[in-house]
Amino acid sequence: MSLWTDLTPSKRCDWIDQLRGWAVIVMIEVHAVNVWLHAGLRPDWLNYLNGLVAPSFTMAAGYSLVISTFRTDGTLRPFWPDTARRLGFILLCAYALHAPGITAADWTVLNTAQKARELFKIDVLQCIVFSLLILQLLARLVRNPRIFTGLALAMAVFVPLMAPSLWATGVADGLWLPVRGLFNGNPDRGVQALFPLFPWIAFPAFGAFLGGLYRHFRVMPVEGKALWSEARFLAGLAVFGALLLAWGASAQHAWLWGGQWLQQNGVWLLHSKSGAFTYAELGAIANTTLPSVAARLGWIMLGGSLMGAIELLRPRWKGPNPIKAASGESLLLYMLHLNLIFSLLLAPAVVALTGWGWGDLGWTGTLLLTAAIIALNLAVGVWWQQVRATPDRMRRLQHQAVAGLGIWFVLGGWWTFRHFLRSPELAKEPYAFLNAARARKGLPPTPDGLCRDPEEYFREAERLKLHLSAEARADVARRILARQETR
Repeated sequence: MSLWTDLTPSKRCDWIDQLRGWAVIVMIEVHAVNVWLHAGLRPDWLNYLNGLVAPSFTMAAGYSLVISTFRTDGTLRPFWPDTARRLGFILLCAYALHAPGITAADWTVLNTAQKARELFKIDVLQCIVFSLLILQLLARLVRNPRIFTGLALAMAVFVPLMAPSLWATGVADGLWLPVRGLFNGNPDRGVQALFPLFPWIAFPAFGAFLGGLYRHFRVMPVEGKALWSEARFLAGLAVFGALLLAWGASAQHAWLWGGQWLQQNGVWLLHSKSGAFTYAELGAIANTTLPSVAARLGWIMLGGSLMGAIELLRPRWKGPNPIKAASGESLLLYMLHLNLIFSLLLAPAVVALTGWGWGDLGWTGTLLLTAAIIALNLAVGVWWQQVRATPDRMRRLQHQAVAGLGIWFVLGGWWTFRHFLRSPELAKEPYAFLNAARARKGLPPTPDGLCRDPEEYFREAERLKLHLSAEARADVARRILARQETR
């Protein structure tokens, strides 16, 4: 029997596992390259590729929801307790990443009003959880997988049609902060959502549509056989993706910029298929339009179909599969690499020792460091999957981790407070104690305790033997001089 005619119903969707696993790897590359590579060295094609990571994750989340929610007998798996607990844990992790910190010091002496507001920033994990909750509600209201599949597609089209209008200046400003960022990514009270539901819920909704198709053609047996083979589904996925990409890429510019400029009360607005917007607003809504969403979905489907074909044809090797481990442990690796990069490797003491500050490396150093971080994360993913095979050991390690986190909450962070108490010139956040610390050193007070003289910063950095490249010094000087305009 050939791969094209093999109608054995699917038990596991390999292509979505591969897509999610490779998205984890590229995600780590995104953060590492954005942190350490010299500004201006990233080519446009890499920026576009990196921009496909979040759509891949969110689409895969919606896809998996259908397969895991609708049973083959037509019933729905209960939402409580397993699904609710899993989504609740992801949401807890999401907000923990934007909390003032995970120590008592972070929540007290090292806290600021802005850091407290940042708790409500809508990032990719919040977007995934809120999107899945909406889709779960929809699934349980209609209770029919075919109707749900059609409604998911309608949502995926409707949201990017509406999204540009929600990005108009001032829309949703002043709303309650915990929900403000669900509407758009415009700055409000110093907080800017990275992944608002408009348009980002379109990706998990479209993923749910694809999951419904996969369930119909590959999972549900008809007289013991699936309607399509895996190879045929992947071919259909590739053709569908190519059509979306072709239409999205060709229509994107005209959809956004095609139209007529009209002046209303002294304000010029471009009236186009996206709505009526000022020139400044057009730049903000470029990635929210229906063609933009379609083009990115097209690339993801083409990439996913290629990964699925490779997985279908490749020889099976013994031993753990790091790509599937990354897919299965995506939340663990997401949390791990962010804390490794931003909490450990970018800590002032580590930067002073290594010289690996923001934008300090060329391509060679960045790629070596990125490869090392990816390798470490994949090793942890493989190891944790092995731990999962022994539940008693897994629970013991989880309890130990919670205990360690509790100890860290009490003891951690105080040396950071002590560091800025001794060197208030180096602070980047307006902590309440900074002016008292400045007075102890005989320095003049400032409106927020942050230094206003770059030389003051450089003298303290030199005293502490902190390494600063020419680019880093220029960046510090620009940041400090910008504070002089703050009143």
